[in-house]
Formats: sequence, structure tokens, C-alpha cells
Amino acid sequence: MRNKTEKRKSLLAVLPALCLFLVFTYVPLLMTLRYSITDWNGYSKEYNYVGLKNFVEIFRDSEVKMALGNTFYFTIVTVGVGIVVQLMLAIFLFEKLKGRNVLRAILYAPCIISPVIVSLTWQNFFQYAGIINEIMGKFGFTVDWLGDPNVVKNVLIFINTWQWAGYGMIIFMTGLTSIPADVYEAAMLDGAFGWKKFRYITWPLLMPSVTVNVFVSITGALRLFDLPFVMTGGGPMNASKTISMTIYDNAFLYERFGYSSAVGVLLFVIVATITVIQLRITTSREVEY
Repeated sequence: MRNKTEKRKSLLAVLPALCLFLVFTYVPLLMTLRYSITDWNGYSKEYNYVGLKNFVEIFRDSEVKMALGNTFYFTIVTVGVGIVVQLMLAIFLFEKLKGRNVLRAILYAPCIISPVIVSLTWQNFFQYAGIINEIMGKFGFTVDWLGDPNVVKNVLIFINTWQWAGYGMIIFMTGLTSIPADVYEAAMLDGAFGWKKFRYITWPLLMPSVTVNVFVSITGALRLFDLPFVMTGGGPMNASKTISMTIYDNAFLYERFGYSSAVGVLLFVIVATITVIQLRITTSREVEY
């Protein structure tokens, strides 16, 4: 009886939060699914059901295709480069160095800054008349960082990697802390040093941290909006336009909320599919010690 009473009290304690979560998460999701099969313009009370017309149009829309390509490129490069940078920083600052706590704080600081502030700050550096070109101009050359379609995506990747390097670093450092010292001692007795120690000891035991970091990186990159929206507006020639920006433009600029909802559903399916595959791959490689 006592256990049942405690379970009821626990359920009552989490019920308000659970109700809020359901209302503000799943109700909008269901409404989006509903609007995705309509031609609703976002403000009128009347709209027509068009079935799968919006979804068929998505695969004919060159703007959506380009935005998807930009998003996938951004995601692949950001996750690949980001994980490497985060892991290197974690290993470097895990050692007993003077001032390592200060360095950790400095590297983590960009994570708590608003992405809008980060975007506006870096825009002053990378715009054509910005600080970087002003310095480079003294050596006789400049680069149109935000106006060249072949360069702009890599600039955004650099800024995103810089902002979130500290976040992933902390997760990796937590994983490194959880590895027992006697495991390393036993490995060293067996002749495992340097690269061998990292490959056969550190990396396998860090896989839970890798799973978390890759999951966060993928979901964040696929939903990227604020950085390109503020810095480039999706330009030049839609070279930095992401799928999230396409959803925003169709909803608030073109007044095509039905079509925008359909693109949102597509993004949801893509994010869900990729993350499920990623979680299965990384969790299957996790080992126990």
C-alpha cells in the first residue's frame, strides 16, 4: 500500500509538467500535420484540403532541393569537424596544465551567448569591409566571405564550430573523467602508449560521450536557422539557405503556411530518421569496463 501511495504522489508531482509538455509539443505537431495537407495562408479562417499536393510540390521545388543540399553539407562537415575539434580540446585540457580551468571557461563561454549576438559580431569581422579584409588588404588581397557562394557555407561552419566547441568539449571531458585510471595502467603494462592507448582504450570507452555529442550536433545542424538568417539572409543566390529558413520564408513571406507545414513535416522525418540511425550505430559500438 505504501508503494502504491508513493507512486500516486510521484505521478501527481510530474503530471503538471507532463501536461504542459504534451500540450506545447504534441498539439503543435498534430496541428502541423493537419495544416500540411491544406492550402492555408496563415490568417484566414477558411482553407481547402489538398491532400498530398504540398508534398508532391516539395520534390519539384528547386529552392527546397537547394536548401536541403545546403543543410546536408552543413551537417556533414559541421559534425565531422566539430567532433574532432571538441575531442582534441578535451584531451588537451584534460591534462594537468596551469590555467586549464580558465581555458575551459573561455572555450565554453561562446555557448552561453545568444546566436543572434554571435552572428552580428562575426558579421563585422567577415563582411567585405570588415576587420578581416581590412587586415588582409594590407597584404594585397581580400575575400568576399559572405558574398561568394563557394565560401559562405564554410564561413558559417567555422563560426558554428567555434561557438559550440566548448559544449562538446565538456561532454568529452566528462567521459574521460569516467574512465578508471587502472584501465590505463593495465594497458600501459601491456605496451599500449600514445595512439594505441587512444585507439584501443580511450576511444571505445568514450563512445557514450560520442553518441551524445553526435546526436546533439546532428539535430542542431539540421535545424540551423539563426546563424545564416542573421548573417546572410540565405544568400548569396540561396547558397547559405537552410531548410529551416525555407520553412520560415514560405510561412511568413509567401503566406503559404500549408506548404510550409509540409516542409516542416519533411524536416521532422529527416531529423528523426537520421538520429535513429545514428543512435543505433553509435550505441552498438559502446563498450563496458
